[in-house]
Amino acid sequence: MDAFQNIGKSVGNFGNSLGATFTPFAARTQQFVKEQLGQADDKIRLAEADMFLKWNEDVADQTQLPADYRELEARVDALRQVHQKMLSVTTQYSNEAYDYPPNLRESITDLSRNVTGRIQALSAAATPQEAQQALTSPTQAPTDPKTFPHAISRAASASAHLLPASDPLSSGLEKLATATRQIGQARLNMDHVIVEQLVKPWTTNLNIPFKNVAKHRQEVENARLLLDAAKARQRQREQGGGPAALGGIFKKNPADEAAADEQLRHEIETLEDKFIVAMEEAVAAMNDLLNTPEPLRGLSAMVSAQLEFHQASVDALHDIAESISVLQREQEPARK
Repeated sequence: MDAFQNIGKSVGNFGNSLGATFTPFAARTQQFVKEQLGQADDKIRLAEADMFLKWNEDVADQTQLPADYRELEARVDALRQVHQKMLSVTTQYSNEAYDYPPNLRESITDLSRNVTGRIQALSAAATPQEAQQALTSPTQAPTDPKTFPHAISRAASASAHLLPASDPLSSGLEKLATATRQIGQARLNMDHVIVEQLVKPWTTNLNIPFKNVAKHRQEVENARLLLDAAKARQRQREQGGGPAALGGIFKKNPADEAAADEQLRHEIETLEDKFIVAMEEAVAAMNDLLNTPEPLRGLSAMVSAQLEFHQASVDALHDIAESISVLQREQEPARK
């Protein structure tokens, strides 16, 4: 019988050693799988009804997060969706030609012109140095931005040059070219303000503060899983589970059992403290994110930039409307 007791002690020591080396990651994973599958005891295969009841028990045994914490999480998730939805649209302001799709055709024309120029320069090169210079010389940049107002300005100016300078239509086209060029420049100014004061800061929020909050929330979840795993082990010991003696042959040492219980209680207290600290840090990070004035600051900048652009457009169009009306009134009597 002493031999069996020695074997039992050896098995118990091996189990304790194995438990000590069981990593926190594995404990979290085990608890997560239990919660997802709704099974607290992997050794017993239960009937379908028993599994459902056991799943309910496991859910009830989970450490519940406070309602205020869950509310903060929901608000953070909503704010993140706001950033994503707004950026999915406002990032267009960084695309200069968002209001003029035909710019692609003009860009191809510019590229073709640059390639043709390089080929001609290479053909005219008489020395290796001239050939190298033809290859490395900077390409000719487009003369105007690829915005719709700038496109109207270019078309109006080119059209005016096709007519005699004395033609009233030529004068009207020149005035239109000047006004739409001003409107195009005002639009570029608006785009710059929106990109710098809304698009970039909001993108930074998604890349830094939101990821920082997500990290804190994950730490809370990890701490909760470790705590629940330790509590599950405690319930198992209280219910007489754990490494049981085979067929009742092995006997448990009361002193060892008391020491193991005390160690487990201390572990649970430590994990509870870590869980509380992780939750407090997550709450602070979420509150900082929710209370930052950056989103409203960017929104205000965008609205102000749009207001300035539209006001500049109204002013330019009002002036040209009066000028073209004068040209029209002067032309009508002459035609009659």
